[in-house]
Amino acid sequence: MMRTAGLSSWRWSICAAFLSGLIVCCSMCFADVFINVLAVNGSDVAQKKTIEFSLPGEIKPEDIIDNAGLKLDYNFKDAGYFLHGEVELEAKETKTFRVRVRDVWVVKEAETSLLRDEIERSYKEMGGERNAANADLLRQKLLDQLKNIIDKQDQSSGSIEARIDGYRNNIQAIAAIKAQAKLIDYWSMDASIQRPSKTINFILQVENSGDKTKKVKQQHYLPVEVKPGHVIDRQGFEVRFDEKKGQYFLFKEDDFTAGEKRKITIAIQDVWFIPENETVYIRDHASYAMGELQKSKYVNTAKVLYNAIINSLDLIDALQKTQQPNIEQHIGAYRLNAQRFEQAKKDLDALEKLLSRFRADREKSKIKNVMQKIQTLKSLARVSDAMFDKKPTVNAAWKLIGAVMIFLGFFTIIYFFVWFLRSSKEKKQEDLKYGKKKGGA
Repeated sequence: MMRTAGLSSWRWSICAAFLSGLIVCCSMCFADVFINVLAVNGSDVAQKKTIEFSLPGEIKPEDIIDNAGLKLDYNFKDAGYFLHGEVELEAKETKTFRVRVRDVWVVKEAETSLLRDEIERSYKEMGGERNAANADLLRQKLLDQLKNIIDKQDQSSGSIEARIDGYRNNIQAIAAIKAQAKLIDYWSMDASIQRPSKTINFILQVENSGDKTKKVKQQHYLPVEVKPGHVIDRQGFEVRFDEKKGQYFLFKEDDFTAGEKRKITIAIQDVWFIPENETVYIRDHASYAMGELQKSKYVNTAKVLYNAIINSLDLIDALQKTQQPNIEQHIGAYRLNAQRFEQAKKDLDALEKLLSRFRADREKSKIKNVMQKIQTLKSLARVSDAMFDKKPTVNAAWKLIGAVMIFLGFFTIIYFFVWFLRSSKEKKQEDLKYGKKKGGA
């Protein structure tokens, strides 16, 4: 962005003008840029003038190729570099200082190529969260957004200030793409849900309260959520950036007649709402975590967090369905909902940490059971070692065999004796039974 600064020598009460312009060295491609600082002495006598010019925020010392004899310093208040110096000007003399800097307002191909690789890597790692077709759509959305940035830059024309504004808008868009590509939340969303596109009218009131026609310098700050790409109809205004406030503003100079009042309507994309797919995602993940924790020792804490999440999301949905009477209240409702949404995300994070702890406890319990079984096996191993670890000597082995043989022999004799007695008894009973039958016959 280009900011206008005056020649800071007012003690002579002489009208001095400061004009700065940016010229592209080559109209067919991006190259070095000249910053023209025009110093004017409008008086009838020679004067020594002090020059002070704030450089655009993107310019660093290494980007200055030729400072045109001016000195470079850093302004802590403005958080940026500036050029300054003194010059002797004759009566009615104008002098131009051509400061040559690198054209840093270009998104480099290496950066876009790296971002494209990041999108592909995230797609492979996290794209399967929902399903393949959904992941392909989400991936293509990011690639289309990136292509749109590159195409706009290649086709950019007009003033260098417009290019600087475009570059800053592109940088923010690239940062948003990069952030989305790294989020599991993005790859989990439903690609079929389209973000609604609405416009909000930003009303400006401008007045020349004087009794003469004059040039009115208009400077209207935009809400902090608005970026240059969100301004749909600028009504001839430039979108500039206040580096100190970190905020964009509309800038324009117009001639106003005495007492003239103007009402200007600027169309801005409605960015003051929380997408439905984001609230659905939080709600679904909270419900899943709560279901897993129902039979855990953390159930009471989980219920508190879950109820807080659902309550916040319900309030967000209700407020977003309420039509606000003006843009101020619409923005206020969004900022309140944004706070609620951030709290809901924090509560979900706490709920998922409880789930992680519960799963960790469950795994520890399984490991404990396995260790107990291993310990039991170790005990059995000790008994086995005590019995069989030492090899018996030859004499001991024969003694053991002899003992087994004696035991088997003794067992066989007892078994044979018992069998013999039982057989004799059964035979006598049969003979007696048979004799009775014979005598009776």
